[in-house]
Amino acid sequence: MTLVKRRRKLIKRRFRGLGVSLIFQEALMFLVVILYFIIQMIEALIRNRGVLNEAVLISLSDTIENIGTPMIIAVMIAFIPILIYRNKQFFRRDLLATGQKMTVRAVLLGFVFVLGLNMILTPVMVPVEWLLNLFGLTTKPSQEILEGSKTLSMFLYTCLIGPVFEEFLYRGAVLRSLERFGAVFAISVSALLFGMMHGNVIQIPMGIGVGLILGFLAWKYSIRLTILIHIANNLAAELFMRLPEQPWSALLYYGLFALILVIMGTVIYKKRQAIKAWLSAWKNRRPQKYLWLYFFTSIPFILLLLSNILTTVLGIERL
Repeated sequence: MTLVKRRRKLIKRRFRGLGVSLIFQEALMFLVVILYFIIQMIEALIRNRGVLNEAVLISLSDTIENIGTPMIIAVMIAFIPILIYRNKQFFRRDLLATGQKMTVRAVLLGFVFVLGLNMILTPVMVPVEWLLNLFGLTTKPSQEILEGSKTLSMFLYTCLIGPVFEEFLYRGAVLRSLERFGAVFAISVSALLFGMMHGNVIQIPMGIGVGLILGFLAWKYSIRLTILIHIANNLAAELFMRLPEQPWSALLYYGLFALILVIMGTVIYKKRQAIKAWLSAWKNRRPQKYLWLYFFTSIPFILLLLSNILTTVLGIERL
């Protein structure tokens, strides 16, 4: 076997290993949540003497959807396959890899660009919803996910536990395990997987865009920076959801949006020469085409992406 064939066989094996660990991670998440639901259903059966009418089932379903306890438990247990796959590398490399020194300016600008991108992409869902409505469909179930936390446990999951473990997974284990194939490839794949993981029409494009920014920041600085920004972004989203439906709320939101756009535009304009040089340099770092071929033809990744697509489709309902 030639050196080239041996290297490509090793690449395929590494892709399979990462893909399988991610499949087990998502499967465990699902199983833990289902098990929690079954336990709650058994408790409801006991309380109602073996009778589960429609009202009880609706109440049980609402309770499961609004509390964060099952998700907190699930995300922790589901991380076990990742720890097994990465082994000591997770603690020695994924969590500790650093580039440039993290500064307050980097934190603030990173937060501004992540929040700004979310605000920019939010209106995109208007034409998507309109198009789906033409075919008698709606993304209402996906929209309900973004209504904000209704319990303390869900707030803790959304604004702390979730962001931390998502960064551990996508900007830690995934990005660092693929970094050997080039920063562009590692950041792009981690962003794609991060976006698809959300499994709903609204959050996928946001997740991919935000994933690219966070991936770059983790590569340039460290995962500690992206954890801070991710938490801050989710806290800001929670705050926006809690604003009362008053004219001053809309004024505050769009005023902040305008300010963020000005800051983003100013930074991009001032750094235009540096950005141009950076893009030129990154263009020369484009991954080899066979890497994309091996990734998109890897059976574990095909199954993983198909499951994400299926979850997304199931989140679309008839009007």
